[in-house]
Amino acid sequence: MSTDWNFVIDTIKRNKCVLFVGPQVYTDKDGVTLEEALCRALDARNPDNPYIRSHYYDGFFLFRENKFRSRVISQIRQFYNQPFPNAKGVFEKISEIPFPIIVTLTPDRLLSAVMKEKGVAHQCDFYHFSQPARQQEAPLGELPMVYNLLGWVEEDESLVLTHNDLFGYLEAVFQGGKMNVDLKTELLQASNYIFLGLAYDKWYMQLLLRVLSLHVDGAKFERISPKPTLTRRTRSMYEDQFKIQFVDENVEFFVNELYQRCEKENLLRKVDAAPEESAPMESVNLDAVVDMVAYAKTREALDALRNYMMPLRNRNAKFGGFFTDLVLLMNRFEELEKKTQRGLTYAQEDLVERAKINFDLLTLINRVRETGGQGVAATST
Repeated sequence: MSTDWNFVIDTIKRNKCVLFVGPQVYTDKDGVTLEEALCRALDARNPDNPYIRSHYYDGFFLFRENKFRSRVISQIRQFYNQPFPNAKGVFEKISEIPFPIIVTLTPDRLLSAVMKEKGVAHQCDFYHFSQPARQQEAPLGELPMVYNLLGWVEEDESLVLTHNDLFGYLEAVFQGGKMNVDLKTELLQASNYIFLGLAYDKWYMQLLLRVLSLHVDGAKFERISPKPTLTRRTRSMYEDQFKIQFVDENVEFFVNELYQRCEKENLLRKVDAAPEESAPMESVNLDAVVDMVAYAKTREALDALRNYMMPLRNRNAKFGGFFTDLVLLMNRFEELEKKTQRGLTYAQEDLVERAKINFDLLTLINRVRETGGQGVAATST
């Protein structure tokens, strides 16, 4: 079956197309999969591995002792910090295609890093099966979302590494409350889902798709996937049970073709355009924002800087990157506020983290100023 490009482009125009990115996108030029590369990096099959007792066929681990989990996670972080040139090439094109939501099934943020590098303003979140849902940094119509469905490598307890983790994850998903309600609503209201490089041969993939209600018979949405390497039996199961349309194109060809068609339709995100010169009618100079920080008005300072950068974020690559940094700072501040309100931080810890946020905020203000900012920030309304 070939791709119905007119349908795909139409759903992208209407912000009704959600992209899922799986680990097979990371397969290198020699055909080594991400799972295999990680297994080799961890030396997970070595019976004398000091931390890992077993590495199962489905990719999960059994640690010799639970305390060694953090040791292995440290190694996993190092693994994901390496360059993935094949995946990065795909992500460079994906970053400009205007998907409102991109769901990743790997715990890294390479896609986010590529978007930041290209100056594409966006927000990030991840599913943490042992914590309640977090607030989004901004509405989805304002900033696209890159969402790590299986945790984030920088948040140890969010990672799904063992069978116990998976069962805890699935239990949390079925109970609900761990995913932001607005995000979940947007996911369910999509008209088209594109699956790139999903690990269809893993038994738990069926559970994940069911959890996201992507198996519903008679549902008013499409599911499209570039051609994976599957047995006939597995492919038939996904076609019958999940109504996935496996199209003839491979991942790289599919993304290239979609990119070119979006370019022809003038749909690509503008990431390199020069900013327009404009002065807001009501404004406050950046020195005033610094004064807000000095008088412990961190939230007001964040809001003022956000209002200043908002009109510039999609018209200038550097300001797009700065805006992403600001969004992450706002998220750090809100998370700290929540922890403080719940009594989850010590007084000294709270002071240290606030000092770090304020320092990073002042650094960002200086970077904005040095880049040629007009020196003014729109006042909050």
